[in-house]
This record gives sequence, structure tokens and C-alpha cells, in this order.
Amino acid sequence: MESIDFDNSELLEFLESKKERLDVYHRHVAVVTCSPNPNQEHKTAPFFLNFLTTPLGDKVVGLSISNPLQRSPVIYKLQELKNHEIYSNTFEQLFKGNTCNVQCGILKLPLKTRFVALAGSSGFLEKEIFSEKVLGHEAFSFAQKVDDNIIERIERYKFGNFGKCITVITDDGIYFFVVDKTVRDEHRALFSEIVSLLRKKHNLDAAKYYPIQERIIGSFVLDFNTIFSEEPFLKVSQLMEEYERIKMFITQYL
Repeated sequence: MESIDFDNSELLEFLESKKERLDVYHRHVAVVTCSPNPNQEHKTAPFFLNFLTTPLGDKVVGLSISNPLQRSPVIYKLQELKNHEIYSNTFEQLFKGNTCNVQCGILKLPLKTRFVALAGSSGFLEKEIFSEKVLGHEAFSFAQKVDDNIIERIERYKFGNFGKCITVITDDGIYFFVVDKTVRDEHRALFSEIVSLLRKKHNLDAAKYYPIQERIIGSFVLDFNTIFSEEPFLKVSQLMEEYERIKMFITQYL
């Protein structure tokens, strides 16, 4: 990350053109986000690559869990980014040939997604990280908690599998979608109810809607910060073991 640099003159010009319309101008940043192309394998490009510029010209490059331009209201969008190829080429080099979609917009700080890696203007980052810790917010400051083990775990489950579960990680949590292709259509409602009862037994919340191509029979979500512990994953393993035992017993009579 520290070896990445970019020409921010176009972004500074974009910020300057909106200066009179932005409340608390110095608290805004121009953000270019490279999003993994949705028709490619997410596991090879699990993060969003972001290029940030402040009105003072501070530059930051960071990898985030979610797309910051989707997590926060975009105040202004730059529809025609002249240097978009510079950003997309950097993404392709970083993620071994994967292509991306490039977007640019102005956001107000603090950003609403966690960053797993950062590089850039140290003075700006130090002030923002201090501010986040005072406010109890995590965006840039999350990168300080990340080590190789956490990166590996996020990469594994960002768009992965955990037993019969498809896993997805967003800033809202770690999602588990139960996919059991051995269940016949006429029995799906029954086994969906079993997953729901087990979810409640283990005090897990139902996952929010997320577009999954597979047909699921249940879902649940862990708090994002459980990524730092094995215990919640053991709970999910126990839930799925109980599901398999109940399924084995019931199928004798179906």
C-alpha cells in the first residue's frame, strides 16, 4: 500500500468546484473507489480500493470492507473521471488482473466503512484516528487492529463457505446463509423452521437480505467484531451439527 501514489489534481479541482456548496468544507474528501467487478470471483478481490484527497491536498490509499460511496450519502458525483484508467490499473495490479468499476464522489468525514489497510498523509490519518477513538467510531482506526490472521479470516469468509453455509462479510456483520441441496422442495419449509428454531436457541439474529444465487433454508448473522474470536464460529458449528442430527432423525420418517 505504501508504494501506491496517485495524481490528485483532478480530485482537488473537483473539491474546489464545490467549495461554496459544502458545509464545513475541510471535513469533506473526494473519494475514488474501485469496486470488484460483480461477474468475477470475489475471493480473488475481496476488498474495495480507495483513493482519498482532502481539500488541503492530503492523499490516502486504503482497502475497505465495503464501498464507502454506498455506505454514506454521496454529496456530489464526478461522472467523468479523466484519470480512471490510472486507478483501475492499480486495482488490477494489486488484485492480479481482476477488473473493477471506478466511481468518484465527495463524502463527509467520518467514512462509514472499516479499512483493513491504509497508507498516506500521516498527519491527516493521525488526527482522524484520534477523532474516531474519541467518538467510538471505526473507519481508519480499524486498520490498527488488523493483523495477518484477521486479514486471512476476512478473506476466507468475505465471500466464502463455512460448512453448508455461504458466508458474506459486510460492515453490518458476518452473514451465514444455510444451503442444503439434499433437502427436497416439499420439505424445505420444515427444515427452514428447524434452522430458525436453532438460530433462536443460540441467540443469533436473522441476517438481513443479501442477494444470494443459491436457494437458502435459513440465515443468521454474527456481530462484525466476532471476527477477532473463534468462539462465535464454534457456536455456528454447533448449530449446524445439531441441524444435521435432527435432519438425520426426521428423514427416517419422510
